[in-house]
Amino acid sequence: MAAVLETRLLQAQAQSMAPIDLISYLVSDELSRRSNRLLERRQKQAQFRDPQKTLDSFDFSFNMKLDCALVFDLATANFIAKHEDALFLGPPGTGKSHLAQAIGLAATNRTTACSTGKPIRFSMRSLKPPSTARASNTWSCWPPWRCSLSMISVCVNPLDSG
Repeated sequence: MAAVLETRLLQAQAQSMAPIDLISYLVSDELSRRSNRLLERRQKQAQFRDPQKTLDSFDFSFNMKLDCALVFDLATANFIAKHEDALFLGPPGTGKSHLAQAIGLAATNRTTACSTGKPIRFSMRSLKPPSTARASNTWSCWPPWRCSLSMISVCVNPLDSG
């Protein structure tokens, strides 16, 4: 509130604003500031690899088999409140990570998704063939049950045929 107080006081003087209107503007500014800080904190806590990956920047024409309505339904984050899961599986380069980040970003913007008080987290993991996977490095992450949404982007690499 202190950051905008001087500006709002000058505005109040210039426009002959009633004191209640000035207070209304100050409270509105403070609520906006707090909301923005909460959003920034949630996004930082989620540890997105690339926070610029949104549904707006996703090329839905790339994969015609993708159910766009389902993706946008997931972006509402209603599945979190219902304690449901969403799993994206497929070969590399099909947009799994992009969609997971975009849905996670949309979830951080919704207060209902975070109403449990649990954070949203993002992690990149690759399932490797059993002969090359290291047990200590395969799923070393946080306990996913402590989060309201754990986004784990899984890339399934095919087994070597040789």
